[in-house]
Amino acid sequence: MFRTNKSPLKTLKLISLDKYLVEMIDLYESNCFPKVLLLNGKKGIGKFTLIFHFLNYIYTKQDKNSYDLTEKLVNINSNFYKSILNQTCNDVVFFQAEEGMNIKIHDVRNLKSVLSRSSLSANPRFTIIDEVEFLNVNSANALLKTLEEPSVNNYFILINNQQTDLIDTISSRCIKHYIHLNADQQNKVIDYFIKNKILDTSIINLNDLTPGLLLKYTELCIKYKIKNNDNILLNLNKLLNAYKKDKDKSLINLLVFFIDQFFYYQTKRNINKIDILLNIKFTIIHKINDFIVYNLNIRSVLDSIELTLKNVR
Repeated sequence: MFRTNKSPLKTLKLISLDKYLVEMIDLYESNCFPKVLLLNGKKGIGKFTLIFHFLNYIYTKQDKNSYDLTEKLVNINSNFYKSILNQTCNDVVFFQAEEGMNIKIHDVRNLKSVLSRSSLSANPRFTIIDEVEFLNVNSANALLKTLEEPSVNNYFILINNQQTDLIDTISSRCIKHYIHLNADQQNKVIDYFIKNKILDTSIINLNDLTPGLLLKYTELCIKYKIKNNDNILLNLNKLLNAYKKDKDKSLINLLVFFIDQFFYYQTKRNINKIDILLNIKFTIIHKINDFIVYNLNIRSVLDSIELTLKNVR
């Protein structure tokens, strides 16, 4: 089932992805929807949101509170939406293979057993696997056995955020679909978030963040009391301590974002020192990687970074 903290639950209106939704619905209604669909695209552009809207259309067709296909709008009074919120939906199975937190082989094998059982309803069943690129070889091999033998009423939608190479044997079993948003389309989504108070852009600068990453990073900044205009070392200190405690890889991604942002402005001010500044940036990121890999002491890492930053004028 879907996790209720997923941002698509906040995105009741689909923005900028209309054509992809129509394509998926047309395939489904013509009985041509692939048994295993792989959605490829940059992380945070709305692939999960697209799937959520597609499923709302599928599962509310017979509901008086059906999905509004004209406005691309989820009806919060539908039985399907309520079942998602209450985590009682039996027609949708959701996995996420986050980096460093791979889906267990046991879970994948258990999935085959779950899907082999008859559904309590005549509805199709969808299995959604997010960040499938982070499946390890053993989990991927276990999943392949299920993908190769999909039953009549079971469908798989895999989300590839292209953060690392996808295992070839998984890719070869899928019908691939590529999702893309240009800058104007992304801004349209972000404007919707701001207008509907889903996002507060005063917390973090936009730069080139996708809408999904902007939401995620904003949530992290609020949770860990991080301010975009704070001293870079102060933010690194908060994020490293938070990662040490929670082991959330998103915190490291946010940390790297702040480092990139810091050096972006430094290079704008010092165009004659771009090469030097980039070398310093890569040195700091290397220190962060060492911190993760070798579980280094935070104070020693921060002292080393502070010393390195003294070369930035």
